[in-house]
Amino acid sequence: MVQARQYMRYRSRVRFLLEGLEGIVVLGCVLLTWPVSKRWLANWGSRADERERKWPGDTFVPPNHIAYTRGVDVAAAAENVWPWIAQFGLNRAGFYSYEFFERLMGIPVINVESIEPTLQSVSVGGEVKLHPKAPGIPVAELQPGKHICFGVDRDSAASSANGELARSWSMYIEPGANETCRLLLRGCVELPRSQAWLKRLALAFEEPIDFVMEQRMLRTVRRLAESGRR
Repeated sequence: MVQARQYMRYRSRVRFLLEGLEGIVVLGCVLLTWPVSKRWLANWGSRADERERKWPGDTFVPPNHIAYTRGVDVAAAAENVWPWIAQFGLNRAGFYSYEFFERLMGIPVINVESIEPTLQSVSVGGEVKLHPKAPGIPVAELQPGKHICFGVDRDSAASSANGELARSWSMYIEPGANETCRLLLRGCVELPRSQAWLKRLALAFEEPIDFVMEQRMLRTVRRLAESGRR
């Protein structure tokens, strides 16, 4: 059970700087090589059965969608990973990614490196903010300790408003043997309904940036869970 805390722990200035430098190098390399490296990085860290499996979040996009699955092995029990996932979001514990880049994008995020009881509440129908000027992403499905899926019902009016593509973004924790688990991140996005090159170009540009930010998020959550921090 998560105990009450008197103060929050934040990412150190040294780690902020080192990870910022790492992010600059990784982003540059990925953008320069993505046409080739996409083949390996799009599903970074995932296994064939994880990529081919039908996950709960997949139901929130039409069948004509593209999906990617990324994952890491975590040397900690699933119950030690979930509290970090539950407090994800802006004005919560942050995104566990490259804070330097997030601030450059106008996101006033400060990543928390302690489990906070006041940030553990999350429920279906609630929203998690990613940017102060953008609508929150709704929690579409939730099974505490196992997964959280963000998206909207693909048959709802909201999913087709303004011609936006249906999307889902989910995190899954798969228990393993000997107090280990797999932490997986899966994104699904509807294929563009038109041949508009601008929309396809924007989607193509998102892919390498998503990879850079998400691989760091997975690695950070792994580090925090394995450290046994509370």
